[in-house]
Amino acid sequence: MYQLIRPGLFALDPERAHDWTVGSMRRLGQMLGPRYPLPGRSVSLAGLQFDNPIGLAAGLDKNAEAVSGFSRLGFGHIEVGTVTPKPQPGNPKPRVFRLTDDWGLINRFGFNNDGLDALVRRLNNHPFAGVLGVNIGKNKDTPNASAANDYVSCLKAVSPVCDYVTVNVSSPNTPGLRDLADAKRIIEIVKPVLDARDLNRRRQRLPIFVKLAPDFADHDLEQVLEALLELSVDGVILTNTTVQRQGLQSHARHETGGLSGRPLTKQSEHCLRIADAHLSGRMPIISVGGIMTADDAQTRLALGASLVQIYTGLIYTGPGLVKQIVEKTR
Repeated sequence: MYQLIRPGLFALDPERAHDWTVGSMRRLGQMLGPRYPLPGRSVSLAGLQFDNPIGLAAGLDKNAEAVSGFSRLGFGHIEVGTVTPKPQPGNPKPRVFRLTDDWGLINRFGFNNDGLDALVRRLNNHPFAGVLGVNIGKNKDTPNASAANDYVSCLKAVSPVCDYVTVNVSSPNTPGLRDLADAKRIIEIVKPVLDARDLNRRRQRLPIFVKLAPDFADHDLEQVLEALLELSVDGVILTNTTVQRQGLQSHARHETGGLSGRPLTKQSEHCLRIADAHLSGRMPIISVGGIMTADDAQTRLALGASLVQIYTGLIYTGPGLVKQIVEKTR
C-alpha cells in the first residue's frame, strides 16, 4: 500500500510532506486511539521494560502531536522532540531535501518546536502504553556558556510526563551545539542534568540518555564515552545525522544540514562497533541512523545495540517497516 502512496508524497515539498504525515498520524490517533506495542523481543534497559526493540527516533514528532497515531505502527518506544525551553521557528525554509537516488535526507530544521509548555500539555496523561522519551536541547539564542540551564529547565518540566530523557548535543543545525560534545565540555552539560534529575526524584529513577554525532574520530568518541561512563549516564544513542557528504549522487547533495538515511548506514554501524568494543557492556547503546530495512536493524542488534530507532527508513520503506523489524528480531 505504501508504495502506491509514496510517489504522491514525494511529489510534495519535503517539509510539506513531513507536516502532512504528522497531521495524518495525529488524526489517526484521535480516531482510533493508541495501541499497545507489537510483542517482540523484550528488552530491559535502565529500569524500563520495552515490549520490542524498535523505537521512533526524535525529530519526526517534534511537538508530541501524534504519539497515539505513531503508536498504531507498533513501536516499543517513541521519542518526541527535540524540545527547547522557548518556542522557536528554526531555520529559514527550504530546510529539508530528499536525496532520492541515495535514499537519504538532508535537514537543517534547527530545533523548530512549540516549546516546553506546549509539549508538556500534550503529554499530560498520554495514553501510550509503550516507553515514551523526550529529546531536549537548547535554544538557538542561548550562549553555550549558559546551555546547561536550558537542558536543566527542560529536564525539570518533562520529568513528570515521560519515561526517559535524551540530552541532544549532536544536532549540526544549531550553531555551536556540537562544540558541547567533546569529552570535557559534555560533562558541563550532562552533570547538571543528572544532578537536577536526582534532586527531582520520582518513585522510579528517570533514565538519562545522551545522543551523539557520528562524526567523531574513533579516539575522540572513546573519550566522550568514557566521560559519560564517569557520569553514570544511563545510555548512549548513536548516532545523530552527519555533515559528511562522500559518495552522494542526488542533486541536493551539496545542501547544508544533517544527512540521514542510507548514506549514514556504514558510519553509524562503525560508531556502534567502536562504542560496543570500548564499553564492553558497561553502558547500553541505542542505535539509530541509516536503518532502512529489517536486516539493518537485525545487524545493529547483533553488533551490540540494545534498541534501535528509525526515522528516514519510514519515509523510504513505509510504516510496515516497524512490523518487519519486530518479526525479524524476535
